Amino acid sequence: MRWHLAAVPVAAGLFLVGTAAFSEGDTIPEWIKQSANWWADGLISDAEYISSLQWLVDNGYLSLDTGETQRLVQDGKYSIEHPEGWERQVPIREELPGGIRDSIIKLDTINDNVPSIISVSTSRMLGENIEEHRAAGLELIEEYLGDAFVHTLAESVEIEGNPGYVDEYTVSIFSMVVQGRSYSFEYDDMLYEIKYESDADVFPDNLAQFERLVQTFSLE
Repeated sequence: MRWHLAAVPVAAGLFLVGTAAFSEGDTIPEWIKQSANWWADGLISDAEYISSLQWLVDNGYLSLDTGETQRLVQDGKYSIEHPEGWERQVPIREELPGGIRDSIIKLDTINDNVPSIISVSTSRMLGENIEEHRAAGLELIEEYLGDAFVHTLAESVEIEGNPGYVDEYTVSIFSMVVQGRSYSFEYDDMLYEIKYESDADVFPDNLAQFERLVQTFSLE
């Protein structure tokens, strides 16, 4: 699946949808790229080199699973890879036909005030197309959150020929600051959204893994 990003606010608590093109390797830190040379030259120990490889695993660049990759499958609509260290939550079905939110939570953040969550949602369009859906969603966000919501990125693209958007945003609630990024698109009169949200302080920790995970999403 070729991704061009997209993001759209849909309601208070259901935030945005995004679009942007993914490129391989451009987010790997320079120290990771150099670690093999340092190890070969004897500048770092075996343990330090293995630690750099573990960083690649923890951040979704490498998979050590030699068996069949586990996937989350929902009602024959879509599937997405289920990474280790994330626990699936009970899917939430919306009142509107076909609406559902399927999510996984990072195990080591479950007890945090703002746990790290990745979700896939489907919902009926608010309007005739994704542009009308976006406009209606932004109105709802403004009504419920006002200045607490700050839009930091918004671009439109196509996802497998389907119009979509990529958005990044923050929501400040009392002393908490939630940061999120989502990729959304319109397909078969439904709005699909793949979203990552967490405490703003730890948001970068799982961002690379989320972006890799999005690439495993497929319509069934």
